[in-house]
Amino acid sequence: MLKRIFIGFIMLFVAGSGIFATGIGIQGGTDVAAGGKTGIDITFKLDSVPLIFTVGIPSFSPLAVGVTADYWVLNDNLVGPLNWYIGAGLFAQIYTDSDEHMDAGFFGGVRVPVGLNMFFADNMFEVYVQLAPGLGIGIGNGIHPDFIIPFNYGIRFWF
Repeated sequence: MLKRIFIGFIMLFVAGSGIFATGIGIQGGTDVAAGGKTGIDITFKLDSVPLIFTVGIPSFSPLAVGVTADYWVLNDNLVGPLNWYIGAGLFAQIYTDSDEHMDAGFFGGVRVPVGLNMFFADNMFEVYVQLAPGLGIGIGNGIHPDFIIPFNYGIRFWF
């Protein structure tokens, strides 16, 4: 059931972006603060909105479906094709229960993506790594604040 919800969620984002998406790719990563929970995302940027979006599975245990939206405040050149960026963003995810100690719930908050990126082949491909520390509120097994440090790496195709 969750797989169908996830596929439907991705289809809504892709349909909403239509042919106007200027960048799309895949991203992997782990949450350093959560003991190495790994995830996989689809990442994209729309030409009409100054945000970088991701939709994906930030955790497989417990299973979670999440979204992020980041605004890059600065994206500047370091040397040659290597750039760095810093921004501000939001994240939200819903998760299922993993055992009797955790209920299904919601987790969302703010984050600060900081990363390195490089463009290749006349700016057609972008590879990047980033840390996006953030603070969020979880609602599920009570209400609790939590600190996250996702480490992400990925590639985007620009058209």
